[in-house]
Amino acid sequence: MKLILLVDDEVDTTSVLTLLLEHAGYQVLSASNGLEALDIMSEHSPDLIISDCMMPLMDGPSFLKEVRGNPAYEATPFLLMSSAPDQHDLKNAKFDSFILKPFQFEKLMAIIEPLINVKP
Repeated sequence: MKLILLVDDEVDTTSVLTLLLEHAGYQVLSASNGLEALDIMSEHSPDLIISDCMMPLMDGPSFLKEVRGNPAYEATPFLLMSSAPDQHDLKNAKFDSFILKPFQFEKLMAIIEPLINVKP
């Protein structure tokens, strides 16, 4: 079973997406910010990371930079999501895909499936 690490400080978003992703057959671990996600990654190796941009303590772009700086995770597919992408400098960010909030779950799945199947 493929493991998705879902990082978002919005509890409702995390709860709904976790339920839907688990129903779709994925194992899901969640974190409320990048620091918490890095802690989870010290014990679990996700097949895909889905992260919000705006979060407390460590935002999505900072978390992405940490992930890409670690050789163990530099190739892990990373999907960035945001309701306000203009508030971040994303032009040099090395994410694999991006989705604008709010979104339909079907659109998210269309992005996830090719990404998660890249990693062996």
